Amino acid sequence: MIIIGCDYHPGFQQIACVNTETGELEERRLNHREEAEQFYRDMQARGLAVRVGMEASGHGHWFERLLGELQFELWIGDAAAIKTKRVRKQKTDRQDAQLLLTLMMEDRFPGSGCQVLRTGIYGSCSGTGTGWCRCAHAS
Repeated sequence: MIIIGCDYHPGFQQIACVNTETGELEERRLNHREEAEQFYRDMQARGLAVRVGMEASGHGHWFERLLGELQFELWIGDAAAIKTKRVRKQKTDRQDAQLLLTLMMEDRFPGSGCQVLRTGIYGSCSGTGTGWCRCAHAS
């Protein structure tokens, strides 16, 4: 499985990802919507299982739809709760992506009670009782 921490902005994404089978870690900046879409479509074409975690935002509807279309898991975290988990108060997009990845890997990702597009259907996400939202039940 590929787990991706995504610091999402309308014009770009800063990502940190890990392949859980090989341990390979990658960081990169996807500069345009087209570049991001190609990146995720390439993963689907390779048959990879993918989980993406990002902070709740009102700007990522196209991205949520894309991940639903590709059958990728999307975890949407509570931005205020994520902010409290930062060690350094001065933040960068790279550090935000790394933090989101770390929180997912350590099962400390804070859910938001979000609306998630998964497999083409919006589902209300109530969390899983462990303090974070996997959205796996919204199929």
